[in-house]
Amino acid sequence: MATDTQLSLRDFLSSTAEGPFVSLYLPLEADRTVEQTRLTLRHLAAHAKDVMAQTHPGTDFAPYEASLKAAAGDQPLISIIGQGSALLSNGQEAIALGLEYAVSPTAMTTDRPQLLPLVLDAQRQFDFDLLLLQRDKIALALNRGDVLTMVDLPDDAPVTLLGTLGTEKRGGSVNTVAQGPGQASYHGHADRASEEEIDRRRYYQAVDTYLLDHYSNPNQRRLILFGLPENIAVFREISRNPHLSGSMQVEQNPGNMSLGDIDLALDDLRQDYADRHADETLALLETARGSGKYVEDLGGIIEALQQRSLDTLVLRQGARIRGVLEEDRLETDGPAAEHNNLLNDLAAMTLAQGGKVAVVPDNLLRLRVAGVRRYREA
Repeated sequence: MATDTQLSLRDFLSSTAEGPFVSLYLPLEADRTVEQTRLTLRHLAAHAKDVMAQTHPGTDFAPYEASLKAAAGDQPLISIIGQGSALLSNGQEAIALGLEYAVSPTAMTTDRPQLLPLVLDAQRQFDFDLLLLQRDKIALALNRGDVLTMVDLPDDAPVTLLGTLGTEKRGGSVNTVAQGPGQASYHGHADRASEEEIDRRRYYQAVDTYLLDHYSNPNQRRLILFGLPENIAVFREISRNPHLSGSMQVEQNPGNMSLGDIDLALDDLRQDYADRHADETLALLETARGSGKYVEDLGGIIEALQQRSLDTLVLRQGARIRGVLEEDRLETDGPAAEHNNLLNDLAAMTLAQGGKVAVVPDNLLRLRVAGVRRYREA
């Protein structure tokens, strides 16, 4: 998901003309009406027009307004999936992108499009299928960021063991074997338990195959298990799904849990995912420091971007540096500098050059910005 967003941004940045750019961000409440969205867009566009009059007084706003309306559509943003949306325009063309997390209504006119909200949203996205696993039944949920929804499985899905195995079910009743006229021998509890275990494994195999064919492979999403430890262990033994997470799982019985309870039980998993991403980014900086690829001074980062040699830009969440780049000069005075966050420009340049941008929580990174060069400094 994050990769898709960054690729879309990269295409837009590399194919469009010079700025200024208008960037609009707005939340998309589930119960919003078309008229409410239209009104919010109108207010945001009006603010962007006022800012443009201050920062780029010689630029006509009319083409921006037209391209933004075209990108939003006749029923504004009705096709956007998510809790928020971004609209970016350079006056000739505009793109609309969905955000999984809600944003505050924001309108900006700057030399480069405002990308940091999109980058942070893409980084926070944690999408996966959640298999709610019981011994004789399953359910499927979809997690997007911090929103969990149940999947309505079709009639042919292996929702229950009995419905899947039918008359081929071996356990669950006392079986007899004829020994001659009027004689029969009975299987004991141990035999029945063994046959029930065989049924469970056969059922899980059917579930594994179905999810792989209908969900994991088509959607290319990881699969995470939610169930009792013994059920998770058996499913892992039989699974042939390469998208099944090898490390992430929730060991709780989903049988009597509501969707809200299950959602709450995923919070630690989500936080662990975010923490791991931050740790990986900090480890990347430490490795770069030891290999001579690390750069932390602002001038060195700008120089690396001008040489197209920056591989990764790392920003402290919420950090801001007032100013704009004008050719080889950093300007910190004037309306354009006042309304602009230089760190956003560095992120836009990095993405346009095929690099990566990562945002680290403010309590984990002392510096406002750091970078990793593609090559060791000469």
